[in-house]
Amino acid sequence: MIHTYRYAFLIPAVTVFTVFFLLPAFFGMYLSLTDASTYVPDTHFVGLANYRLMAGDSSVLWNATWNQFLYAACVTVGKTGLGVAIAFLLNRTFTGAKVLRVVVYLPIMFSTIVVGLLFGYILKADGPLNALLAPFGLDQNWLGSFDLALYSVTAVDTWMGVGWTVVLVLAALQAVPQELIESAQLDGAGAWQTARHIKIPYIRHAINLAALLTFITGMKAFDMIYATTGGGPGTATEVLTSYVYKQLNTGALGYASAVNVVQFLLITSVALVINRFVRRMEATA
Repeated sequence: MIHTYRYAFLIPAVTVFTVFFLLPAFFGMYLSLTDASTYVPDTHFVGLANYRLMAGDSSVLWNATWNQFLYAACVTVGKTGLGVAIAFLLNRTFTGAKVLRVVVYLPIMFSTIVVGLLFGYILKADGPLNALLAPFGLDQNWLGSFDLALYSVTAVDTWMGVGWTVVLVLAALQAVPQELIESAQLDGAGAWQTARHIKIPYIRHAINLAALLTFITGMKAFDMIYATTGGGPGTATEVLTSYVYKQLNTGALGYASAVNVVQFLLITSVALVINRFVRRMEATA
């Protein structure tokens, strides 16, 4: 009776997860095996035809997949590296530290679409940023250049989301036992040595978690890219999610579902590999 009562508390969570996650996932897998279209009412089972069609469109998909990986890697390095540095800074006691914490975290509270549209205006060729940089000869076509567009969007995404990493790492830093820090200082360790040998190993789990979740989020990124470049110029910022969106606009629901299934398998595989690698690093540390 006690065990039944305990498991009863899981019913709401399991119900929500099943209805809003499991069922749509399985339905999407089913659609990927059909010729479902938003313009045609009849749906027929076509087996792996959509996946064979993807193989025939491999060059476009490869470019989108590469861009998705590159985007995820850039935002992971940016948010994690910058987030850890800012967290160490905000872990110190100085005037205005609490206000600065709010300022750093504030961008993540904004709508991604709004931030994307705002920076789309700031970074355009005749926008405010280039107006400031032009006198120094540093103006660029930030969102219109094939070489710069993707990195410009990742910079905006990093600015917006770095606060989440800061909060996570800062919480871990404040949980570091003060006795360890004091012992290291008594042994003559400086600030850098204390951070490297005491604090960073102690908060490694938080850093690894932040990096893993950021990478997974980057592998599903869409709204920031859609709001700033729409996947352009050309296919310079085309990622799997924006490719799926374009296919949905053509009504190819079955084909879009097939691409989504491949994206899901790709993200899951990469996440499992990274998680296993991180666990081995923690075990040998």
